[in-house]
This record gives sequence, structure tokens and C-alpha cells, in this order.
Amino acid sequence: MTSLGICLSALLSCNVFALDAQATFAELDKDGNGTLSEGEASEDAVLHESFEQIDKDQNGQISFAEFKQFLQ
Repeated sequence: MTSLGICLSALLSCNVFALDAQATFAELDKDGNGTLSEGEASEDAVLHESFEQIDKDQNGQISFAEFKQFLQ
């Protein structure tokens, strides 16, 4: 595979990850306000157990940026 092919493959993988992350976040965000409350996070056992660690700014909500960082 050429260098360009490797770069394109990596970019496509990142885009698929980003789309999957967005879709998962949107599915969990029941009220559609762009953040996950502790109640919404309780739909997923891992998110619920890790809520305080994921909520980096400790505002009681998980933003999409915090969610993506957790997934990486």
C-alpha cells in the first residue's frame, strides 16, 4: 500500500470512529440537549460507573468532547 493509501485509510478510520461516536452519543442523549446527564448515562453500565471521571469539568453533564475523550 502506498503512503497515500495508508493516510487515506487512517483518515477513513477516524471519520468512521467520529460518526460512530456521534451516533452513540445522540442515542444516549434522550432530551437532545447536547450533553449526557447522569440519568442518561445510566443507560450504559460503563458510562454510569465512570460518570465522575468522564465529567472532567464536574458540571454534572458529559459533553460530546468529554465522551469522545473517554472513548479514545
